[in-house]
Amino acid sequence: MRRVSLFQKAAEWRRQLDAGEVANQAEIARREGITRARVTQIMDLMRLAPEIRERLTTGASALENRGTEHRIRLITRLRNTAEQVDAFKHILPGIGP
Repeated sequence: MRRVSLFQKAAEWRRQLDAGEVANQAEIARREGITRARVTQIMDLMRLAPEIRERLTTGASALENRGTEHRIRLITRLRNTAEQVDAFKHILPGIGP
């Protein structure tokens, strides 16, 4: 999956959950043929600071590399936006916001 489609999937899944179109992430996982853990990983990308999401969807870097995606997902664990941006700059210095 390309980075934009990951963010698009996460946003669509969130919309479906909020609208009651799907009961839970397990239902999404069954429908998509992936694990619940993978659904959670993708949806966690929505926790990223808006400027990071913007940079990832418009920048030259890629989440296509699973190693890079994993490193980005680690940032989602940080709740503070400023900490996320700082970590992003250190993980992918050439594309930081």
